[in-house]
Amino acid sequence: MGMTGGEFFSGTGLVEFVIAITLVEGVLLSLWNLRTGRGIPVRDVWAMLVPGIWLMLALRSAMAAEGWLITALYLLAAGFSHASDVLRRQRHYADKSNFD
Repeated sequence: MGMTGGEFFSGTGLVEFVIAITLVEGVLLSLWNLRTGRGIPVRDVWAMLVPGIWLMLALRSAMAAEGWLITALYLLAAGFSHASDVLRRQRHYADKSNFD
């Protein structure tokens, strides 16, 4: 039995769809870089996407009423992964000669 449009948009279906699209985007960008050596480096692709994925999981958790603890853990993971990405970029660009 399929899901109606109203159920898709009122439930967690849309968030799950966006998470899936984001994961596919990450895989495609990574493969492009690995095969051609062009584009965004794999490490940067995932450092950029993972915080957003954690945030979407937190949204999904809240929408599904999974409880405050799991939602808070997803938000904490989003914050830590974002902070890690920012610190990594800050170290990389601390030396002005690293700007391309």
